[in-house]
Amino acid sequence: MLTKDQLTVQLAKTGLRRGDQFMVHSAYKSLGGVEGGVDTVIDAFLELVGPEGTALFPTFHFRSWSENHYFDIMETQSGMGAISEVARTRKEAIRTPHPIYSFAVFGKHAREYEQCDDIEAFGENSVFSLFHKMNGLIVSIGLDWNQTFSFQHYIEYRVGAYYRRLKAFSGIYVDKNGLAQVKTYTMSVRKTLKFRTYIVPAMTELHARGIIEEVDVGKTKVHFCRANTFFEQMGEIIRTHPEKCHYVEEPHF
Repeated sequence: MLTKDQLTVQLAKTGLRRGDQFMVHSAYKSLGGVEGGVDTVIDAFLELVGPEGTALFPTFHFRSWSENHYFDIMETQSGMGAISEVARTRKEAIRTPHPIYSFAVFGKHAREYEQCDDIEAFGENSVFSLFHKMNGLIVSIGLDWNQTFSFQHYIEYRVGAYYRRLKAFSGIYVDKNGLAQVKTYTMSVRKTLKFRTYIVPAMTELHARGIIEEVDVGKTKVHFCRANTFFEQMGEIIRTHPEKCHYVEEPHF
C-alpha cells in the first residue's frame, strides 16, 4: 500500500514542480491501495505544486445537463471517479461554471478559471483554452486511451475536425448563490451517431514516439504530456490522419 511520501516521490517523476499546473484524469483503484485513501492522492498532488501552483480535477457530469437538463454547481456530483468527487467536496475547491465540462480547481489561478464562463465548452474563454495558454501538464492515472485526455476534444474543436459538430443543450442552471435560471451551453459532439470516438490509434502513436510519457505509480501506469506539445502533435494527426481519432460505424440492416 502506497504511503503519501511514496506517492509524492513517484508522481514527481511526471515533472510536476512547485508553481506548476496540471489537469488529472484518474482511476483511483488502479493505484492498488493508498494509505489514507483518496484524500492522500489529492494531498500528494497539491503538495507537489504548492500554493503557488494550480490543480484541476475534472468534475464532468454529462447526463446531468445533456439528458436531465439540470445542473447545480454546488450539488451536482462528479461523474469522473472517486478522486474528482472528493476534490469537488473540499471547502477550498472552486468549481468552474460549464455544466458539462466543469472542474474542481485549487491554487493560485483558481479564480481565473472560475471566470472561464464560455457558452462553448472549448471556446476562447473556456477552461481548456486557459489551460492551453498556461501550458499545464495533462496527467492520466490508470485509464485506457479512450477514457482520458479530454483535452483531445478541445484540440478537435480548435482544429476543426470534420467528424464533430456543435450542439446546444438547455436546462435549469443553479449557480453558487442558489439562483436557478434557464441557460443554454454548447459542446462539440459527434457529427452523427455513426461517427464513433476512438482515439486509441493516435494516442498509441504519440506514446510510441515518446510524446506522451509514462511512469509507474503504485500498481498502475501514469501517462502525461504538456498541453502545448499535445496540442501540436495531436492537432497534426487530426488534420492529416483523422481516421486515427474516430471510425464510422455503418448501419446494419
